Amino acid sequence: MKPVPLFKVLSSPVVEANVIDVLRSGQIAAGPFVANFERRLETYLGVEHAVATSDMTSAIKLAFRICDVGAGDEILTTPFACLSTNSAIAAVGAKPKWVDVEENSVSIDIEDLKSKITSNTRALLLYHVAGYIGPLDQIVALCKHHNIVLIEDCNNALGSTFNGQKVGSFGDFAIFSFYPNRQISCGEGGSLICRRKKDKDRAIKLRRFGIDQSSFRDSSGEINPLSDIAEIGSSDTMSNLSAAMGISQFDDLDDRIYLTRKNKARLDLALQNCPNITMLTSSKKSNSVFWVMLLWVKNRDSLMSYLKSKDIGASKLHHRNDDYSGFGVESREQLRNIKMLQEHVLAVPCGWWLNDEDVDYISDACNMWQRSLNSI
Repeated sequence: MKPVPLFKVLSSPVVEANVIDVLRSGQIAAGPFVANFERRLETYLGVEHAVATSDMTSAIKLAFRICDVGAGDEILTTPFACLSTNSAIAAVGAKPKWVDVEENSVSIDIEDLKSKITSNTRALLLYHVAGYIGPLDQIVALCKHHNIVLIEDCNNALGSTFNGQKVGSFGDFAIFSFYPNRQISCGEGGSLICRRKKDKDRAIKLRRFGIDQSSFRDSSGEINPLSDIAEIGSSDTMSNLSAAMGISQFDDLDDRIYLTRKNKARLDLALQNCPNITMLTSSKKSNSVFWVMLLWVKNRDSLMSYLKSKDIGASKLHHRNDDYSGFGVESREQLRNIKMLQEHVLAVPCGWWLNDEDVDYISDACNMWQRSLNSI
């Protein structure tokens, strides 16, 4: 049996042709694919104001910049996340306020979230872990009630819905990632979704040093000395090459999501009689995309080692970020459910690249592992 990877990077003749066209054109850093990519993303999500960026962390930092998050401000977030999410908090000098998840879940705990709100709370950075969607309606209502900026971190949730509405369209801002192993791969890249046009306009300037592209060059192509830069930004723009890689992948995105959900359902059925394994779930109001399939395993490390010995991709996925001293938080919160999650969660593959034989190989391996425990 060939190895079964946890992730796979999408490639196709169209993707390769687009990349070759950009390389030959010489328009690698900037060009028409970037704006076209933004329009495709807006259409897919049903939103109006997408700003393509160099990566997802840059998109989060832009969101913080636009809502004036800085030193002394607190950002509500879960520690069970990739550093590409929470590192943006430290980068702007803010402090994370770590929030627990629900029991046996990756969804943020509403009651713990309420208890962590203070006068210094500026925003909630809501990570839709692995495309699993929690109680978004309650979260939106809570943020509105307390006047807290809601930033949806949809970095691996492209295509997930809540009450039939695409995630990324609920918050004041949302971010997406187009890292190689995401639903759409741009090699590297991200996007900031803004609710208001004035925020989009500001983000477009800030992602390119604060430059107003409409006036920065004069009629001869030279830098216009009369074009002021009132707010200095940085270099955070998605490249034309990255956009060219990703744009054609919208064409079959929903087909790939369908295959992923089909694989997840097949695994759900095959693993339902494994007493040591529980499938984590999303809100009943959601339809998640399952970047990976998340299992709650009593003997997690044992199963993980067994699957890896069978060349099946398996991972703890994340390490709790509140372990890292670089965030400047003096003492770690006693987050009981995060602790349990870190000890028991296991990610296994369920993506579009798997066929029925691959899925059955994964489930057979899990069942064989369960039988080996029963025989002890």
